[in-house]
Amino acid sequence: MGCGEQLHPWKFEPWAWRHLCESHEYLKQKEDVTYSLPMQTVDYVDVRTRARELGCRVPTGIALLPGNFATAVSAAELRYHEVVPEVRSAWRRIGLIDTGPHQKLRRNVAVSPVAPGRPVPLAVFFGLGLVATPNSVLHALTAVATVLIARSSAANAREIRFDGVVERPSNNGYVCLEYHGQPRELVALAKPVRVIWASAPSSGLMTTETGAVE
Repeated sequence: MGCGEQLHPWKFEPWAWRHLCESHEYLKQKEDVTYSLPMQTVDYVDVRTRARELGCRVPTGIALLPGNFATAVSAAELRYHEVVPEVRSAWRRIGLIDTGPHQKLRRNVAVSPVAPGRPVPLAVFFGLGLVATPNSVLHALTAVATVLIARSSAANAREIRFDGVVERPSNNGYVCLEYHGQPRELVALAKPVRVIWASAPSSGLMTTETGAVE
């Protein structure tokens, strides 16, 4: 099935559609080779429990998370990366609904870093509800990359800090793919997400600096 049969071009501006197709083909070229991404894989807090502690909506399926979701002392401290409203709109245009902690984002979007030297990363949650439609992960990441590339004035536009929070199967917790690199490369994270979903439960998680994917 070709790119045009999967991503529905009429929902995008022409320039965005070209990038979506290029990114889709780019990822497919990576499928059969071993490659490295500038990321590390770490355990993450229990998203469901954390959301309830903060009094927020519990994410399911695809969701935008505050960049400081794991560390904020209270819900009042939660902050999102500045491009999050545009990402939510881009997702909506391709049929993806953000199920994140906040239905209204405006007051929680970070205009500047939370603290000097500690910018808010862009964070996305990939829940097990997406397992039945794995291409949704690729489409979500491509939309994120498209927004970042379009907004050259955005913080970290050329080298983004991105946290991909993935729900592991069999109630085995959550893992975070901490990525720091070019927006275009974000599409390649779709494969590690699928690997996590396909892997058997393990007692611990090996951390890797290069994010090698077989």
